[in-house]
Amino acid sequence: MVIVDSPVAASYDDLQSLPALFEAVSNGTVPERGSSWQALRALFQATEVGLVNLGELAAAAVNRLRAGDEPGATRCLEWMVGFGRVWNELAWLVQDFSPLGQEDGPHVLAVVSSPSWRHLVNVERELAQELKPLAESPSAVQWKRHVLRYAMLQRASLEYSCVDGAPSGYEDFVRPEAVREAVRERQLPGETVFMQFRAAHQMPELLIQVVNDHLERAVDALGHAQEQQAVPLLRRADRLLDAVVRMTDLLVDQMTTEEYHGIRVALGLTSGSHSVGLHFELMRDLYPALARKSQDGSREIQHLTRTIGLHIDRWRLGHINLPRTNLGGAETGTRSLTGSPDALQTVARMREAGRSRDRYAQTERPFGA
Repeated sequence: MVIVDSPVAASYDDLQSLPALFEAVSNGTVPERGSSWQALRALFQATEVGLVNLGELAAAAVNRLRAGDEPGATRCLEWMVGFGRVWNELAWLVQDFSPLGQEDGPHVLAVVSSPSWRHLVNVERELAQELKPLAESPSAVQWKRHVLRYAMLQRASLEYSCVDGAPSGYEDFVRPEAVREAVRERQLPGETVFMQFRAAHQMPELLIQVVNDHLERAVDALGHAQEQQAVPLLRRADRLLDAVVRMTDLLVDQMTTEEYHGIRVALGLTSGSHSVGLHFELMRDLYPALARKSQDGSREIQHLTRTIGLHIDRWRLGHINLPRTNLGGAETGTRSLTGSPDALQTVARMREAGRSRDRYAQTERPFGA
């Protein structure tokens, strides 16, 4: 493993290539903010981030098999399953948000039109050729179940990643090449999970941008007593935030402590707590504003608001599990990315501070904080 001895970026935004990513998605056909097409566009763009990573992982598996490193190739397949799960979640939402009975435009959006998909197909053919001679070996049981699981996820995801009635074609609407360039903007030498770590932040950031636009318009609608306009906005925000929370599992479930420490120095003092969209716009400004406005709203508005708050709390819980399982656990002296002496306690305190400010948070719990 190649050791990186200095940070690769001075800020969270630069580490995750967010300026390049947001610039990439700001061109082409840009739907109205707060619309279902804005949400669909972000889902396809997040899928593109995943496709680029799947292609890189499949290629790494091929190279490791050719070098005789079957365990290393199996590790790549495990990561592919993780990205397959994320893709499956995004694809389900594409169907959930797609037009019902009335087309808005003449175009069809389908992942099969993506150059990153075509690249992935070619690399997967190479991978299949490398795996085929090993199919009868005793060690094959280690990777066969990962291949089967990934194939099942990919089949469903591919079918669901298609929608009619789009205002423009895939290249113009999704901007796959520009997304690919942003995803590949920063890389580390050697075999690391740096790209996968970045993807686990890039995909949520694309969705959070849309969530915030939806919530901003919902708050404005509630301020003008327009609940009918606010409800669909909050429903989409609810579903998108649920997907953001589930993406936390990609690192919690897949990244090992060794893999994390292989990239730790490169991350510097950056942290997800520096995310403008997530921590400042959503958690500090928009959700508290929504919670206040919803107090005079209907039960449906209040339920949707409470659910959005619960997604935020679930996200914080996921970031307690991440240091617990990947960084070293409680009372080990493991430093957070911002340099705090105990990562687990730092995130736990952040969660409790957020709950204390949330008027919808459950006050009584069956165990201590």
